[in-house]
Amino acid sequence: MTSFLRVLALLWSAGLLVVLVGAFRPETPVLGLAGSFVTGQYPLHLTLAAVLGILIGLAARRAAPFTGYLTATVALATVIGMVTVLAAQGRAASDEGVRLDWTEALTVLGQPSGAPDRTVEYAPGRELDLYLPSGPGPHPTMVWVHGGSWVGGERDDRTAFNRWLADRGWAVAAIDYRLPPTGWGSGGTGAGTEPIGRDQQRDVACAVDWVRAHTGDELDPARLVLAGQSAGATLALSTTSGLLDGTLACSEAPAALGGTGPADAPPPAPGPPPAGVVAFHPPVDLALIDPDLQQTLLGGAAADSPGLMRLLSPSEQVRPELPPTLLLLGSADHYVDPARVTAYDAELRAAGVPGRLVTVPYADHVFDRPFGSPGAQLGREAAIRFLTGLD
Repeated sequence: MTSFLRVLALLWSAGLLVVLVGAFRPETPVLGLAGSFVTGQYPLHLTLAAVLGILIGLAARRAAPFTGYLTATVALATVIGMVTVLAAQGRAASDEGVRLDWTEALTVLGQPSGAPDRTVEYAPGRELDLYLPSGPGPHPTMVWVHGGSWVGGERDDRTAFNRWLADRGWAVAAIDYRLPPTGWGSGGTGAGTEPIGRDQQRDVACAVDWVRAHTGDELDPARLVLAGQSAGATLALSTTSGLLDGTLACSEAPAALGGTGPADAPPPAPGPPPAGVVAFHPPVDLALIDPDLQQTLLGGAAADSPGLMRLLSPSEQVRPELPPTLLLLGSADHYVDPARVTAYDAELRAAGVPGRLVTVPYADHVFDRPFGSPGAQLGREAAIRFLTGLD
């Protein structure tokens, strides 16, 4: 038992120390990533683990005084650190007028099934899950675009969030979109395949066309919003821009309109422009993403593809005509550059685009994956208030 307690105490204190250092020094290699992901998604659980660490240290100190006191000290420091994190996230929520449910933060660890009302094919080989409010329509509608670094992901990545929106009067169409074959972009079996970025935008545009075509008792295309997380957020932002300026539609626009389609292609079908965009932790500047992903999206380095960069990268598309845009970001995001997203938000507001940036302290990428996390609670409340303000 003595040896077991000593080993347990050492392992427990090492785990706590990794997260503690990473949470407050997110720039630290490896540790920063581990710490910010835990504090962004499960800060309350880490606080309880630290309290338990104090008890383990005290239990071990009789047989192994140095190990016991070391564990108890690290655990106490972690408790203090996590209280700081929880307080900062609580203040951020309070500033938004959101009261966090700590029981939910403790118990809802993933993304429970939102049980879509039906699944339909919105384009050949492409499906969407439709979440509908219970009351009479037509309902304002959100097209949700999943994340996955443009090479993976599933349309049910935020299924509980989608149902939550439907319960508050917003229909949600959560879509899939074409993905590159395995190995494309890294010299694998997909080498030689056409870059996928523009086709993914076309799929989102096809979903918009589907919503526009299904007006009536359920969906209101005049109150259509594009939204997504991570790569899906980038697609939502850039597709909105393409729909507004006429360079993008389900069938590609002609070159005369700035698109890449045949010169004799008909112009895109007109329709109501998106009323807004909700973007969770979006990579807004494709020049900053991994070179393999640039190859996947652009067919080469960003610097060598200025035309596609203008069409795919939100940072290249800032202008006053864009609709209201809500950005949500973790302050310690390791996948996107928080400073670049903050600068992008400033560029939007300087151009006269309504909206705002909401930042979750001590949170990394996909802080909203657990439905109960403080960041998820804050993010969805900010989103519904933004959407309500569009009516």
